[in-house]
Amino acid sequence: MKGTTAILWTLFVLATSQLAEVFSDDEYPVITLPQGALKGRKVTPDNLSPYYTFLGIPYGKPPVGNLRFKAPVPAETWNGTRDAQQEGNMCKQSGAPGSDENCLFLNVYTPELPGSGSLKPVMVWIHGGGFGTGSGNHEKQGPQFLINEGIVYVSINYRLGIFGFMSTEDEVVPGNAGLKDQVLALRWVQQNIAAFGGDPNQVTIFGDSAGGASVFYLLLSPMSEGLFRGAIVQSGSPTTSLSITHNPRKNAFLVGKALGFTGEFSQDLVDFLRNASSDELLTTSFVTINEEDQFRLLTSAHETPCVEPVVEGETAFITEDPNTLLDAGKFHKVPYLTGVTSEEGIFIVSSGVFQANRTLQEIDEDFSKTFKPELRICREDSCGDEMITKIKSFYFGDKPVSNETLEDLVNMSTDMFMAEGVVHAAKRIASLSSAPVYLYQFSYDGGLGFMKLNIPGFLNFPGPTHADDLGYIFDVGIKVSDDSLEAKVRSRMVTLWTNFAKTGNPTPEVTEEFPAWLPYTSDATNYLDIGSQLEAKKDYHKERMDFWDNLYNY
Repeated sequence: MKGTTAILWTLFVLATSQLAEVFSDDEYPVITLPQGALKGRKVTPDNLSPYYTFLGIPYGKPPVGNLRFKAPVPAETWNGTRDAQQEGNMCKQSGAPGSDENCLFLNVYTPELPGSGSLKPVMVWIHGGGFGTGSGNHEKQGPQFLINEGIVYVSINYRLGIFGFMSTEDEVVPGNAGLKDQVLALRWVQQNIAAFGGDPNQVTIFGDSAGGASVFYLLLSPMSEGLFRGAIVQSGSPTTSLSITHNPRKNAFLVGKALGFTGEFSQDLVDFLRNASSDELLTTSFVTINEEDQFRLLTSAHETPCVEPVVEGETAFITEDPNTLLDAGKFHKVPYLTGVTSEEGIFIVSSGVFQANRTLQEIDEDFSKTFKPELRICREDSCGDEMITKIKSFYFGDKPVSNETLEDLVNMSTDMFMAEGVVHAAKRIASLSSAPVYLYQFSYDGGLGFMKLNIPGFLNFPGPTHADDLGYIFDVGIKVSDDSLEAKVRSRMVTLWTNFAKTGNPTPEVTEEFPAWLPYTSDATNYLDIGSQLEAKKDYHKERMDFWDNLYNY
């Protein structure tokens, strides 16, 4: 009897230990990559399917010391099992304690562990923040709604501000290190995502604001060929002034001068700046603005991507103006989805006027100095003055910029800083690519507006502003009831975006709730209005867009 009891007890112990091992594997799964093993974690959210996270995965070597300002280098391997349950450092930026230059990390979220089904579509998120702030961390960009639709989700960090976008316009620092970080991250995805259950042949890149502009830059760059099969650009375009720097060398030497550098050669400057602390560089570059940019509504737009010089033996991200590349059809021909919020300009005006303590009267008096740098052409020539006169007349008539014409200022800012570039890009891509192009306007003004939730002091002005649509794709930390209109709008947005990632078509099945979102073409200027309902429309703000077409002689 004692022997039987002992045997039963031994079997019980063995069985329970095996169960514990399985449970442990399921709760804290380990995935082995060529780099090394990663230990992740299972997450079970309320009312949604469980998923698995692998966070803080290094895809590039720390870009510090002699690697500061240089193109990224693939991360090294590691021994043992790396704990992947915490996100990596945010890239060095203002207002983010703990941000660091050692920041080339990415995060992977998967609904299923590999081996449990076919490979799933992948969506790679590129965060916004004016190329100077932000991260791929999940705190305000929780991806669980996307994952719940069977998507493998990846978010990345890339270098920001002077660390990611300084250029001496020569072989010393050609520029665009932050965009090259994104390319390296996408190469990592191609090489490794199948180990997480993702399909490397079904990768869609998407981003908002500077992230949207980054997606567009990736469309234009030969470095990213073959790294994705679809692109979603939300409120972003490299053809607008917010997304490109025209005087990067001048800006770099201004920072050096502010820190005490007195030389004139690029290598000497870079050696000097590599010896500066990251805090010194960040603080100085943030407040050092050249005279051409001092009157701009968003003065932070001076550390952004640039056109690189052609350097023998070096692979450049982009060596021609984005407008030139676009017009010549030099972009990757993949399904393309793009759009804007209906009141983009609320953010521009609030940030550049009220939060910067400028008066509307000052904007009116300095109208040409303020808006001339935002033109695509003739920024420094007399024709720029003529263009500015036409713009002011079109939007304001003979009235000054004032509280009475605030709506006109918002409309002008919406178009000048965002909508015109987005619509023009859609038009050009549609005319030169056989892949479908989808245009949208997000017009729902609800309680999940991302920008209005996170930045106080906005104008008391109706309508969703720049980046407000993010609250209808991600979990931004605000709970709403399942039967609320906010939840319904969010569900529709998530369905449209994930349908596009899966099929290249946001409405593969047409229903009463989901009308056919027809492609934008040269002959049919279709777009979808995403409001309290989904409405198929044509000719987005035709009079306003025609004005810009005529102004730039498209």
